[in-house]
Amino acid sequence: MIDTPALQEMQQIIAPPAAHWWPLAPGWYLLGALVLAILLGCGYGLVASYRRRRMRRAALRQLHPGMSINAINLLLKQTALAYFPAHQVAGLSGNRWRDFLLAQLNERQAANYYDLLVEAEHAAFQPERQRAPALQQQYYDFARHWLKQALPPAKKQRHGGDHD
Repeated sequence: MIDTPALQEMQQIIAPPAAHWWPLAPGWYLLGALVLAILLGCGYGLVASYRRRRMRRAALRQLHPGMSINAINLLLKQTALAYFPAHQVAGLSGNRWRDFLLAQLNERQAANYYDLLVEAEHAAFQPERQRAPALQQQYYDFARHWLKQALPPAKKQRHGGDHD
């Protein structure tokens, strides 16, 4: 290329400065707000779920294998009173209490535990020494399962249900 005086007088092309990332486009603010709202919603849901299960955790800590059937029933009723309206649970005993316990489980589980609950209901009125230790262990296992599976109940079970 030939150097001419006109070419020598020309200035070098100056590139503009690179575009800065700040301020962000409005879409990024919306995305940030959406992510924040989702995180807050999930956090609130986790805290609420943890609090709803507080009585269940306390009952599981109190439940131990050496408890009598009557003591286990008392613990189950106290825990149920924390989750269900008092008018729905407080007056239940015998067949109605058994039906209430089974109604909180799915059909297959209820069918599996029905005979055990009938047997435990009869054994509850026998002297402690006449009860089979295996029955108490099975009832303990049932109570543990019931506390884990049935509580906390679904809202429709908690506020109405058909357990009068």
